[in-house]
Amino acid sequence: MGLTYIKSRFLHPVKMKWYDLQIEIIGAWKFFLKRQRSGERKLTKIHYQSTDKICGNKRSTVIYMANGYTWHGGLADRLKGIVSLYAWCSDHSKPFKINFCHPFRLHNYLIPNEYDWQIADEDISYNPCEVAVKQCLIAPVLAVPTVQPRLPELLGEWLDEHLVQTNAQLHVYTNMRYGNSRFAELFGKLFKPAPRLQNLIDYHKEQIGGKYISISFRFTTLLGDFTDCTGAALPVAERQPLIEKCLHAISQIAKTAPSHDRILVTADSSTFLAQAAALSHVYVIPGKVGHIDYDNDDDVNMKTFLDFLLIADAEAVYLCKSGKMYKSAFAQTAAMVHNKPFEVKEC
Repeated sequence: MGLTYIKSRFLHPVKMKWYDLQIEIIGAWKFFLKRQRSGERKLTKIHYQSTDKICGNKRSTVIYMANGYTWHGGLADRLKGIVSLYAWCSDHSKPFKINFCHPFRLHNYLIPNEYDWQIADEDISYNPCEVAVKQCLIAPVLAVPTVQPRLPELLGEWLDEHLVQTNAQLHVYTNMRYGNSRFAELFGKLFKPAPRLQNLIDYHKEQIGGKYISISFRFTTLLGDFTDCTGAALPVAERQPLIEKCLHAISQIAKTAPSHDRILVTADSSTFLAQAAALSHVYVIPGKVGHIDYDNDDDVNMKTFLDFLLIADAEAVYLCKSGKMYKSAFAQTAAMVHNKPFEVKEC
C-alpha cells in the first residue's frame, strides 16, 4: 500500500473525526478561527522570513494577497474577498492595495477605476517584523445553522479585530463576502476593464445586438470535459440526458424572464456549450473554457472575465442546476456588479 492510499483510507477519516469532536466542543466558528490561525502561522513560517526592511514610515496598509502561497479559490471567491477588504478599509480610511499575481496578473484584465489599488512587487514586504499575516478563507465548516445567520456580524467582528493592527503591512488571504449591499458601488470604484478586455466586451455586445438575459450552468467534472476538484464524471450514458434537461431549462426560463432579445449562455463544459449554441436566440461566447486554479492561460482567463462582465450587464441572471451540478457563486457575484436580479433555477 502506498502512502497516499494509507492517508486517504485511514488517516483522513481519523482527522475528520477529530475535527468533528472539536467542533462539538468549541463550536464551528471558534474551530474555524483556530484553523485560520494555524494557516497564518504556516504561511509566516514558510514565506515570511525576509530580513529586508522596505516599509519605512509608510502608513499601515491592508494588502489583499493572491500570490499562490495558499488556496485562493476561483475568480468570484477572489473578487468578493477584495471588495470585502476594500469596504472595511474605505470605512476606516485605511490604505488598501491588491497583490493579485497568481496564476496571472489581475491588471492584465481589470485596471484601477477611481481608486488606485496597484502595488509594485518591490514594495511588498515579507519581513515578519513589518508584516502581519491574516487568513480568513471561508470553509464548509461554517455552513451550519449556528453560524450562517450570524456570519455577516462575525466577519465584521473579525475585520474590526484584525485590520486595526498597526503593522506596516497587513497581508490578508481571504474569500469572505462582507458588505454585499455595497458590492456594486465598491466594485465600480475599484475596477474597469483593461482596454483589450473592453474591446472584446464591446464586440460581443454588438454581436448579441440587444437586451439579453444570462443563464449559467456549472457542471464541473460531470460531463468529463472540465478539470476541477469536485468529483468524478457521470457515466457516459447519463451525460446526454443531463445536457438535454439543461437545454430544455433554457427555453423554460426564457418564458418568464424579463423582456429580452437574446439569451447569453455560459458554462464550464464545451460539450454543453456546443449544443446550447445551436438553440434559437442563444449566444455563446467563443473561447477556451477552464478554471483559473487548473487551466490559466490567457485564452482561459480572458474567457472567464468576458463571461463575468457580460453576465454582469444582463437584464436578469440565472444559475441553473440539477442533481450533482455545482451551486457556483460566479453568476451571482457577476449579477452583484450592477445589482441585477439573480435567481437559482432547478432544472
